[in-house]
Amino acid sequence: MGEFEKFFEKSFKEIKKGEVIKGKVVQVDERNVYVDIGYKVEGIIPREELPEVKVGDEVKAILLRFSRGGYPILSHRRYLEGRLTGFLKSSYEKGRFITGTVVGKREDSYIVDISGLRALLPFKESTKNLREGRRVIAKIIELKKGEEGLKVVLSQKDYLKAQEEKKKQRVLSKIKVGDIIEGRVIKIDPNKGITLLVRNLLRAFLPLEDLSWGRDRNPYNYAEIGEKLKVKVRRIPKDGEFIFVSLKDTKENPWIKAEEGIKKGQVVNGRVVELRENGLIVEVMEGVEGFVPKDEISYDGTTFKKGDKVSAQVLEFDPKRRKLILSIKKTLPKPWEEFLKRHPVGSRVVGVVEKIEGAKAFVKLEEHVQGIIHRVDLDWLKPGRVEEVLQVGQTLEFAVLGLDGRYVKLGLKQLKENPIEKVLSAYKIGQKVKLKVKSVRTFGAFLEFPEGVEGLLPISEVPKGVRLQEGQEVEVKILDLSPDKITFSMKEEEEKKEDIITTSSSDKGFTLGDIMGKKLKL
Repeated sequence: MGEFEKFFEKSFKEIKKGEVIKGKVVQVDERNVYVDIGYKVEGIIPREELPEVKVGDEVKAILLRFSRGGYPILSHRRYLEGRLTGFLKSSYEKGRFITGTVVGKREDSYIVDISGLRALLPFKESTKNLREGRRVIAKIIELKKGEEGLKVVLSQKDYLKAQEEKKKQRVLSKIKVGDIIEGRVIKIDPNKGITLLVRNLLRAFLPLEDLSWGRDRNPYNYAEIGEKLKVKVRRIPKDGEFIFVSLKDTKENPWIKAEEGIKKGQVVNGRVVELRENGLIVEVMEGVEGFVPKDEISYDGTTFKKGDKVSAQVLEFDPKRRKLILSIKKTLPKPWEEFLKRHPVGSRVVGVVEKIEGAKAFVKLEEHVQGIIHRVDLDWLKPGRVEEVLQVGQTLEFAVLGLDGRYVKLGLKQLKENPIEKVLSAYKIGQKVKLKVKSVRTFGAFLEFPEGVEGLLPISEVPKGVRLQEGQEVEVKILDLSPDKITFSMKEEEEKKEDIITTSSSDKGFTLGDIMGKKLKL
C-alpha cells in the first residue's frame, strides 16, 4: 500500500473495506459514477455497474479500496451480490426458476437484470429474438465467484420444456382414441413410418402398416416433409411421449365397399402385385386383393410380371373372410374355340395321337389345343377297338366335327363316302341280289354287299333244309332297305304262305324284330 493510500485510510478510518455505504449521485461521466458519501471525497463506482443511473439518484455500494488519489472505490455490483448471494445460491442448488428482465445483448448472449444484478443468458440457452424489457424465467446453470465478482449464467431450456409439457398435457387431455387429428410431417423413415407434430407440441407416429389398406408401404408415396396429414388416433400410451395414429383408418374398409360392387362371375380389372409359385396376387382396388391359382392364369402358359394390368373373372368371393379367388384364363379367348373359327366343321386337320382311353383317343392339334375322337367316328362299318385303328404317336388327317367340351371333336369315317348311303342309292326293296354269307348265327345269317354293308337273312326267311355256310354266295331278295334296317329273304311266295299258316297255328317262334334286336345287342 502506498503512502497516500495509508494517509487517506487513516483520514477516513471510519470507512472500512467491505462496508455498505449509501450515497447520492453527484456526477456521471462515460467511465464513472461519482457518489457523495458524506465525506470530503466522492466515492467512485464504475459506470458499467450503473448504466442507467442519473444525478440525484441514491445508491448503495460496498467499499472495495482506495485509489492512489485517495478516492474510495465502490462497487454497487458487490453490494447486490452480497445481498442476493444467499438467494441465488439457494435457487441454483435447488434448481428453482428465477425471474429477470432483458436489459442488453452481447455477441453470444443476452444480459438479464436480476434485482439489479447482471446475469448472462446465452443464445443457445434461450428462445429466439428476445427484446430489451422482455421478462424471462430461467434457471441458474452456473454460479461462480471470481476476481470480477459473481458470475451468473442462466438457461431458459428447462422452463421452456416444462411449459411445453404442460401445453402437451392440455392437448393430450382433449384427444381420445378414434379422433381425427391433423399433424405436420416432420420426419419420414422408409423402414418405420412417418412422424407428425400435432399443434406444434405433440408427436404422433404413423407406422408403415397403417399407411393404407393396400400393400404399398413406401411412406414417400403418401407424404412429404412439411405436408399436413389428417390421421385417426389408434393408441395413446401412458407416457404420452408419442401417440400412434393411422392414415388407412380415415378411409372405409375396402372389403365392405367391395361387398357392394363385386359379385361372383363378374369380370374385374386389377394389377399384379405379387408372384407366387402357386399363382398370382392381383389388387382389384386399394386394400382388396385376389388370388389367381396357377391353373387359372392362362390357357397357353402365358406369364405375368409384377405391375401388369389384368382382367379376371370372380370365381369365389367372401368379404367377411377377405377371400377373393380369380381367373384370368376365363376372360381370355378359349384356344379350342379360336381353333374352330380357323377350322370350321367339315375342315380337314392334321394331328398326332397322344393317348387312347377306352372308346376314345386324344389328338394333339396345336399347342394347348387337343382333339378327341370316339370309336363311333372311326369307321362307318362296325368300328372295332380304337387300338385296331389308331396308334399313339401316329400322325393322321382328321375331319373337324365340332366341339366336345374343351376338345375339338374329330372323325375319320367322315373323310370317306358313307357306304350305307351308297347301298341305299344303288339297290331297292324287292330287288334280287347275289351276296356272300359273312357270318352264320342261330337266328339267321349276315350277308355282305360288295360295298361292305351287311344285312340280315333271318332264319325264318331260309327255306327248309337249306344250310348256310360262311363265304357261300346266295341269291336273296331285299325285304327292308333303310339306314337302320336291311333284311333279306331266300323264300319264294308259295313258301311264305305256308310259313304264315304254320306260324299262325303256333304261339312260338321269333319275329324279325326279335332277331334284329338280338343282332343289335351283339
